Amino acid sequence: MPPNPPVPVPAAVPPVPAPARVLVVDDEQDVRELLTETFRLAGFAVTAVGTGVAALNTAYAETPDLVVLDVRLPDFDGADVARILRDAGREVPVVLLPKPFSLENVVTRVREILAA
Repeated sequence: MPPNPPVPVPAAVPPVPAPARVLVVDDEQDVRELLTETFRLAGFAVTAVGTGVAALNTAYAETPDLVVLDVRLPDFDGADVARILRDAGREVPVVLLPKPFSLENVVTRVREILAA
């Protein structure tokens, strides 16, 4: 009986990096859902909320890599949410959404910031 041939050792497979975590904040449900689905299709992990308070609570609990933030929210101005995060030591990048906005431009901007 011939000896068994040597079994090849598989090369080490590098770990798949986790997708960047994006927090989407917009009070308009349709816009929030559109942004959420767009970012998911672009390969991001997405959490979406509709108020400034929810944005702050989520940012503290989940530590997103980036926040996409509507300028006008029912309880806070988007710039105020960004300032509160910064003042609390959360150095998370923020993209403020103008209205109207281009989905392509927002996704491109997010990718540029996260690649830097």
